[in-house]
Amino acid sequence: MTAASRTLPVAPQASAEVGQRITRDSLWLSSGYAVTSLSGFVFWMLAAVWIPQTQLGLEASALSMIMAASALASNGPGSALVVMLPLGGPAAWSVLRRAYAATAVIAAVCGAGAGVLVALVLTPALPFAVTVVAVMVCTVVWALFNVQTQALAGAADARGTLLVNGAANLVKLALLAVFAFGAPWMPHPLVTATIIPAAAAIAVGAFALVPRALRREQARRPSTRTWDAATARAFGLFTAQNAVAVGIVMCAGLSLSFVVTALSSPAEGAVFAIAYQFSVALDLVGVAVATALAKSAAADFAPSAGLARSYMLKVLLVVGVLGVAATVATPLLFLIAGREYSPLYGMAVVGALALASIIRPGFDIWSALSRARHRVRPVLWSNLLYVSILFGVVLLLVPTLGALGAALAMVCGVTALAAVGAVGLRRVRDLPARAFDPKGVAA
Repeated sequence: MTAASRTLPVAPQASAEVGQRITRDSLWLSSGYAVTSLSGFVFWMLAAVWIPQTQLGLEASALSMIMAASALASNGPGSALVVMLPLGGPAAWSVLRRAYAATAVIAAVCGAGAGVLVALVLTPALPFAVTVVAVMVCTVVWALFNVQTQALAGAADARGTLLVNGAANLVKLALLAVFAFGAPWMPHPLVTATIIPAAAAIAVGAFALVPRALRREQARRPSTRTWDAATARAFGLFTAQNAVAVGIVMCAGLSLSFVVTALSSPAEGAVFAIAYQFSVALDLVGVAVATALAKSAAADFAPSAGLARSYMLKVLLVVGVLGVAATVATPLLFLIAGREYSPLYGMAVVGALALASIIRPGFDIWSALSRARHRVRPVLWSNLLYVSILFGVVLLLVPTLGALGAALAMVCGVTALAAVGAVGLRRVRDLPARAFDPKGVAA
């Protein structure tokens, strides 16, 4: 691929078709994520009403470590599925099997480490070994649940995420109500109500939805590509780099409830866990668009890159409006949660987290296009910078400011990412490919 070919103008018809595909996939992914976010928010608000604040903080901290370890384990293989399942043919099935296997193995290792931290820092009533094993199993389940969403996106069945995520989260809400009123003896209701529906969703997705999507895509775009040395090398490199480059950022954010509890108090951990649901909901808007863009760019880079700035502005507008609305609504929601939660303090925490989400979309869009080109190293260094700033500020602010300190630390870290994204989007059209493109052409 020459430099000249990378800068050739894109036909308006091709650009329009790619734009329609990105928009369609973004809407389906956003719908699935919206159901997840809304049900997750309701889940945490009901938990705040039904569960004492200190107990909620401890459970939220344990759950945050499970989700953080799962993110670290699933992001590398999951991102590989988004950009490599378009290979089609036998290669797609090989990528899928290896992604599931790699996720399970990495999740078991990360989950064991998370279990040790939970057992040592939170000192639960369960024996040490039981705690470690329980956290490890939950981590494997949640990691596979995460990968399934990306497998559906890579197999061109983004709307399947709405079915899977929606059903799992509705069951999660029902289980929480059952545990709160019908089975108050159930230990760790938050974790149990989260993991059981995820396990059921994995069975449906892995054995029915994802295979059906792959067969449908193969019929639409036949391919005879097989698993070979080049594919294996690209899969291994891409998985490893993305696990560090992107997984470490997700791990850092999701673990903050645990960190706040450890450095401040379980009460502050509970406040951050609830407020963080707003941040997750806002970030998922950008994640949906970035995932759809990466999927499209893996096959049609030039027209996808040409639409990047437009999609970035749309995401920024949507996240900005939703962020302001969430901040304004926070005092009322914290009043509902109970006297233990200060409405104005909650508003300050949510406002800071919303600001971080508002200034992030440019980096997410640039990162998606870079990963679609198998150029992960710039994303890796950018995210390592973010994590360094985040935890540096966390150590300074959280012991005195609690949840608000963690939220302000996220603003500081994301500001650096926003600067990287702004520069990257200016040069994204000339981004060369690494390894090979989805059609098997050497870059």
